[in-house]
Amino acid sequence: MKKLLSCLAVVAAALLMVSFANGVPQRSDYTFRTEVRALNDDGDVYWDTIVIYVTDAQGHTQQLYSKAQPLDTTVWSKDNIGQISEDDWNFDGIPDLQVCLGAMNGMGNFTYDVWLWDDNAHKFVYAKTPAEIFDPYLDADNKTIVSTWRLDDEVEIIRYKWKNGQLVESEREQLSRSDLTDD
Repeated sequence: MKKLLSCLAVVAAALLMVSFANGVPQRSDYTFRTEVRALNDDGDVYWDTIVIYVTDAQGHTQQLYSKAQPLDTTVWSKDNIGQISEDDWNFDGIPDLQVCLGAMNGMGNFTYDVWLWDDNAHKFVYAKTPAEIFDPYLDADNKTIVSTWRLDDEVEIIRYKWKNGQLVESEREQLSRSDLTDD
């Protein structure tokens, strides 16, 4: 039993050394957590800043910051704000980091900040998007990011594709919500 535990310890140490060869963290070495900070304005509480803690396997933590949507906490729950998703935004097979900023209006229209994993630099890089992308759906089959904006009965669907490292609009469609539902 001692021999088995010794062997396991050696294998674990070897795997850790391979993962951190030359001190370079790999994408799988990272864990995340967020903290949502609020402002109190004459008794009304508004979310203000989202701090994203990005920690590698050696315990080094980098802080990233996002601006939360300033909706009143009496209207919206904090459940989604600061929520992290690890989705492949640039369709390179490596999960990126997506953080929910909150709802844009009473219909929802949740917005997000995204950091793409740069495999050459071994770090997350902020993804500059051409506009706010609402309630994104990542269509991996078509390598398209679909944004859906709704206000009352109006719906706008915008599809984005990556072109030369930039996210660009490829298609826009406007319709009514009643066209999408059986209501």
